[in-house]
Amino acid sequence: MNDRTDHQRILILGGYGTFGQRITRALAKQGYEVLVNGRHQASAQKLIQRLRIEHPGVRLSAACFDIHQHLEAQLKRLNPWLVIHTSGPFQTQHADIAEMILSAGCHYIDLADSRQYVKQMNNLDGLAKQQQVTAITGASTVPALSSAVLAWLQKNHQISHFKHIQMGITPGQKTPRGLATTRAVLSYLGKPLEPWTGSLRQRHGWMDTYLQNYPHIGRRLMANCEAPDLDLLADHFSLDELQFSAGMGSKVLHLLMWLTAGLVRTGLPLKLERRAAFLLKISHWFDVLGTEDGGMHVNISALDADGKEIKLQWFLEAFAGCGPQIPAVPAILLTEKIHHQALNSGVHPCVNLLTLDEYLNGLSGLNISTRVQVIE
Repeated sequence: MNDRTDHQRILILGGYGTFGQRITRALAKQGYEVLVNGRHQASAQKLIQRLRIEHPGVRLSAACFDIHQHLEAQLKRLNPWLVIHTSGPFQTQHADIAEMILSAGCHYIDLADSRQYVKQMNNLDGLAKQQQVTAITGASTVPALSSAVLAWLQKNHQISHFKHIQMGITPGQKTPRGLATTRAVLSYLGKPLEPWTGSLRQRHGWMDTYLQNYPHIGRRLMANCEAPDLDLLADHFSLDELQFSAGMGSKVLHLLMWLTAGLVRTGLPLKLERRAAFLLKISHWFDVLGTEDGGMHVNISALDADGKEIKLQWFLEAFAGCGPQIPAVPAILLTEKIHHQALNSGVHPCVNLLTLDEYLNGLSGLNISTRVQVIE
């Protein structure tokens, strides 16, 4: 393990959750002192005991409290150097948690997948600069990996302008799914989505289904999904039209969600978020119809430096349950960048903060493959 001082104490909100535990493990192995937050002491201690057996010498302790009620007092008591916020769903949160963290003089990273939350974070840029701390929002697969892929394609294929970008993520049906992620998806299922670049008509969550073929994991159904990319990428890349989608590992489950989205769209007062725990349990009934393999695709049509139209597809496929590690990578890598003072103070949406090589190096050793192919 690398040597870290006590000044690099990290508090991870939701530290034993689906993504939080992966970040906890990686940073503890790197020598940071990690405080595992959550509401349940037993769950935090279970993770800590397991990691201490796997990696003797790691510095871990539980810091269990309700972040919506006791965060300000706990920040004063614990005095963390950095706080990593993994406790979603971010669709139902305001940036007041981040504001308390920045006001306490702590660096900050979140895994927000909510467009509105990421927008709210921009309002805290002045506070972060005043406190001379770095705040990174949206440090997850999107937009961290998605922007890295576009930057790589732009450089390696001499792209001058993106005409159409279609992105999507499909997790393995048998991989862990957290309650926060479930609530996030249910929050926009069938509901009108805020317009985005190139959206010429009203779009609805989990509608506009299409079939995407992957090199190894086969065909997956995909549908409209909310993601910060829809607001952020047009500020960093020259593009006309952007579409973001998600799909379930089981086509049957995906279609049931599509049908439910249709019912919501008709105006039926379904309070899906309130039934998130029950619906998450039901989703596992379909695990027998899927695998642990998931993927991400980026389909583009673009103009190269000579004005010639080109069409490309970039794929990432994760096998044998490796998929949940992918959203955890940005927070791990960006912690090191903050440690080495590689980022300026202020609020940074997680666009172009990591290169594709850096991201894939963070996934080394896992059963993950990537491929790019030109469509003739």
